[in-house]
Amino acid sequence: WHGEGAERLGLKGLEVTRDAFEALRSNRHPHDGGKLRPRSAQVAFHDFVISAPKSVSIAAVTGGDERLSAAYEDCALRAFARLEAVAAVRVRGGSFVGTEELTVTGNAVAAVFHHNTSRMLDPQLHSHLVFANLTYDPARGGWFALQPKLMAEASAENIRGLFYRELETACRNLGYRTEWTGESFRLADLEPADERRMSQRAVQREAFEHRYRDLFGEPPDKKRVEQFIKDRKQAAVRRFEQEYKDHFGYPPSAEVVGGFVRDCRSDKMATSSAHEVLELQRQRLGDGGAVRLRQTILSARSRTTLKPTDQTTGPEDETAVSTAPERLESPDLVQPSVAAAKLPDPVKTNATNYELLRRYRRGLAIAAALRGQPAALIRMQFRSQHRRNHGS
Repeated sequence: WHGEGAERLGLKGLEVTRDAFEALRSNRHPHDGGKLRPRSAQVAFHDFVISAPKSVSIAAVTGGDERLSAAYEDCALRAFARLEAVAAVRVRGGSFVGTEELTVTGNAVAAVFHHNTSRMLDPQLHSHLVFANLTYDPARGGWFALQPKLMAEASAENIRGLFYRELETACRNLGYRTEWTGESFRLADLEPADERRMSQRAVQREAFEHRYRDLFGEPPDKKRVEQFIKDRKQAAVRRFEQEYKDHFGYPPSAEVVGGFVRDCRSDKMATSSAHEVLELQRQRLGDGGAVRLRQTILSARSRTTLKPTDQTTGPEDETAVSTAPERLESPDLVQPSVAAAKLPDPVKTNATNYELLRRYRRGLAIAAALRGQPAALIRMQFRSQHRRNHGS
């Protein structure tokens, strides 16, 4: 359990149990059973979901780099703290009766669940921040319904973006090279084709949208796509049969149902062991993808070993490591042990180690400039000139 509201209820830091979860769902105190909110509410919880970029999930889960998993969870909890900071209640008294006026309380009660696979058993680091529908209002001295409007707005405006930026920084500090694509980022040394192989649900969603358009003559709306993602086979069949009858005026044949209702939500997760899931992911990635993944992780770890023990990662580190990588011409044929052997041997003194790292960063910056990305090199030149001018 997380949140200042959880601390007030004596839950913060405790493992989420069925009894405590059910108590909050029923608007009861998890310890003494007393009523919390003065009014009943149809909504018991608000679920906010945070997800890592696919390439990060592949390296963390399939590749087994637990450093990435830990960094992801830390960034997810930071995002939670920002959401909690704008938790609010509706103002009901005085001139605000009947209005949508809100006041921020800044506290919440949330069960946080970290998962590492998708419903199709692909690697996918994601977290469910399940906020109980209550927050403590110090002005009125009691618990009231949580109004998530400000939380949703803040998530769209900056919290999600901050999450991605902090996670990208963490990835670079762990030695990974990154590149931005739209509003998110990816690990630059992994191939986009490998990410697609590990995104079975995205492929199935595209196929669903295509056959829906072919059958009904129009694309499915967002709600219908969400239903496709969540429905298991029995629910999907019932939904399609009713949808077909409403559209055409008669029920579909068994052949039509069988041709349309495919790619349903998998029930395998409940019965698959962690080892079986990992083996499935490696099969989807293929031999070439597995080599690229191992190479990416080994290279990232080797970069972190080059950093002097008494130096912290500065802006130059972040900029240099975030430039696009130099691609291997034949990645399928390069064995990780061979590529790793090309890296400089570790040195014993911090001074020599630091000089090696400085040259390595500058080399990356120059390579990026030659590819039309001079920002890192320009920043390094400015910092170098600043140190010469100020003697530091």
